[in-house]
Amino acid sequence: MNVRVALCRAVACVSLLAAGCSSGNGTAPHAAAQGQRAGARVRPGGPGAEARAFTGARTRIVWVQGDGTDPETEGDQLVLMGFDTDDGKGERVILPQRRSYVKPRLTSRADRIVYSSRILPGPPEIFVVNWDGTGFRKLAGGFAMALWRNPADGSDWVYAGTENRQYDFAKVTRFPIDAPEKRELVWDTTLVSMEGFSVTADGRHAGGLWPWPAAGVADLVNKTWKKFGEGCWTSLSYARGPLFWYFDGAHRNVTMVDVDTGARWVVNINSAPGFDGAEVSHPRWTNHPRFITLSGPYNQGGANQVRSGGRQVEIYIGRFSPDFSRIEAWVRVTHNSGGDSHPDVWIDLAETPIPRQPSGAIGPPRAPAATAGASSRTDAARLVLNVRLRRAGTIPDPSAILPYRHGLVVNEYTVLDVIQGTYAEDEVRVAQWAIRDSKVLPEAGRLAGTAFTLTLERYDTHPELEGERLLSNSEKSPLPLYYDVTRR
Repeated sequence: MNVRVALCRAVACVSLLAAGCSSGNGTAPHAAAQGQRAGARVRPGGPGAEARAFTGARTRIVWVQGDGTDPETEGDQLVLMGFDTDDGKGERVILPQRRSYVKPRLTSRADRIVYSSRILPGPPEIFVVNWDGTGFRKLAGGFAMALWRNPADGSDWVYAGTENRQYDFAKVTRFPIDAPEKRELVWDTTLVSMEGFSVTADGRHAGGLWPWPAAGVADLVNKTWKKFGEGCWTSLSYARGPLFWYFDGAHRNVTMVDVDTGARWVVNINSAPGFDGAEVSHPRWTNHPRFITLSGPYNQGGANQVRSGGRQVEIYIGRFSPDFSRIEAWVRVTHNSGGDSHPDVWIDLAETPIPRQPSGAIGPPRAPAATAGASSRTDAARLVLNVRLRRAGTIPDPSAILPYRHGLVVNEYTVLDVIQGTYAEDEVRVAQWAIRDSKVLPEAGRLAGTAFTLTLERYDTHPELEGERLLSNSEKSPLPLYYDVTRR
């Protein structure tokens, strides 16, 4: 399948730019959030002023809040939250009833919210509520994977997963929010995972996990798909052409893929002020391709940082540089004592001065075009070092990292001497296998002070590891990460 050509033709239109394919919550440029005209004045220093200045337009955010112990929204003691930069109310509770709220999504005009109840123990169900908390009702059975604005009539549709096997679905159907009985089959070729499913404006292509950890883009008409890598929390948007990302196993970076050219590069997304190298979660494009939203920092320690949660986790919006090679700035949206997760963001596209199409190149200079799984180690310098373990990484119980079945931990060593290669630092950070096939490896339990001879290669020259769970402490380190390739 020539995904990049077909996808480019399908989505290279103004309606896609307006709709925001990654989240399905875009809107035509003239449409503003219900209840207030676009361009309304915001009180300087008010609760919405900073976020509004950051996006350049009225912005609405919806998310789930708990007590910090349920960051993956697996329980039923949660509330649905919202924030509007222009109404002066700041953070507010939209639905106060303690229940299950999973993956809330804003409709194309940001006047309604669609969310699902938890998949397990299930069965999952789909609900809708107005922005002001009225009009709450059940839409249908299934799990709301994405929203989509029909360009033919401007109606909002739900893409729903059904017939689940744990967190993967055998079928994806779609239906209008206001006519849920009119279901259409969209996909049943492979299983599709719950996170990261997103649809282009014409409804022909989708980004997602087919299933996890296989990340790629599907042609929903021809029932075929192309794999770009392995990871989680995929998202799809459109700049000059389609851009797709997948989240890495370290929960700190996304691999960005220019679908047209095949070029790919890594973008660090845990650089918000105060994060200090901590993990993040729930990364997602907004309806404007220059903006990303996520939750973090996850820095409370424990066997699996993102599962540890904590009340310090807040909602952030980041802005990509014009070439999408990095995050150039951040704004913190929430300031509360709860644990916040699963954000979705709508920006008034008719008002923001920040362009959606770049004027220059996309991606960093000489971004490589690579085949998923291909190695780029041919020119990598291999090191052989005598080292002494300074600090061992925490090895979690294998159940703590599910659905990952394999896990690496980052151990820190003091360099005693260099046997092969060139390395000038006194310490080295090394990713080493600790869990394989959901079992802790016997050799993983290293003791501080023990000496080893290790053969190492740069971690970033091993793309086959990009979807594996990588566990490290939350401290920010200037040292590069190496991968242990010592023959045992």
